[in-house]
Amino acid sequence: MLWFRNLQLYRLAPDHALSLDSIGDSLAKRPWVPCGSHDPMSQGWIAPARHAPDLKAYGYDDAVLVALKTEEKLLPASVVKDETDERIARIEAEENRKVGRKEAKELRERVAEELLPKAFTRARSQRAIIDLQLGLVLVESASAAKAEQLLSYLRETLGSLPTRLVNTQVTPETAMTLWLESADAGEFDLGQDTELRAPGDDGAITRLARQPLDTAEVKQHLENGLLASKLALEWDDKLAFQLTDKLEIKRLTMLDVLQDELKDMDAADQSAIFDSSLALTVGTLREFVPALIRALGDELPA
Repeated sequence: MLWFRNLQLYRLAPDHALSLDSIGDSLAKRPWVPCGSHDPMSQGWIAPARHAPDLKAYGYDDAVLVALKTEEKLLPASVVKDETDERIARIEAEENRKVGRKEAKELRERVAEELLPKAFTRARSQRAIIDLQLGLVLVESASAAKAEQLLSYLRETLGSLPTRLVNTQVTPETAMTLWLESADAGEFDLGQDTELRAPGDDGAITRLARQPLDTAEVKQHLENGLLASKLALEWDDKLAFQLTDKLEIKRLTMLDVLQDELKDMDAADQSAIFDSSLALTVGTLREFVPALIRALGDELPA
């Protein structure tokens, strides 16, 4: 099943001039290859659909699905330090002299280079939907920092990718606090989890889980000056998710209505199953994301 559990939202500039073909051609020139014996890391584009291994960009109705693979060598600093310390001690004992700072640094670099081919590797993949119809880039990530890693490599691959984080008229923090105060989130329904914070870096934090949020306890916290930093919401009986004060969408899950739609789809093979899943994902997100932006007062001008 193709689905995104976490989303970071970016606005694509109107003059981007991107197309499925141009994206696919560019990504095909930067395919992922495994790390060489002395490479600490390798990044590149992989096919997002297993049944179409030659397509680095998979399209549906002006939406382009891409996937970045990153492989890293795991070489703990403590391992390098221990081996370096042993060699320094051996040199000092055998040559009866003190190893200087510059020599120790060079020795540490040599040790790291020698150990790198023996290091274990860790691989991960990350997906994004470039929605050319809505002018959005939806990155699968729980944090903006990790999403930026994909966007940075995508910019490098395409030569240019004019994007910015979606910025709304009403901040998520303000909107979520007002929704809790009124027990009314407009197009959305309140879930049963929230995180409330007092202003300031060292402010108190209160977390409420698996309980109704339209209670006197919640209102008392808000009257005491706490603001909503996370809030569980549901949309249109289709999606449940957690919204954060940074406009991050987390724990995105399908509710029964969408699960039933997926089961009812007529898909005879892997290709058809993937296409049906992608169509459902794109179609749902094209309704959901604009609804969320509307609930936050629409976007600020660029």
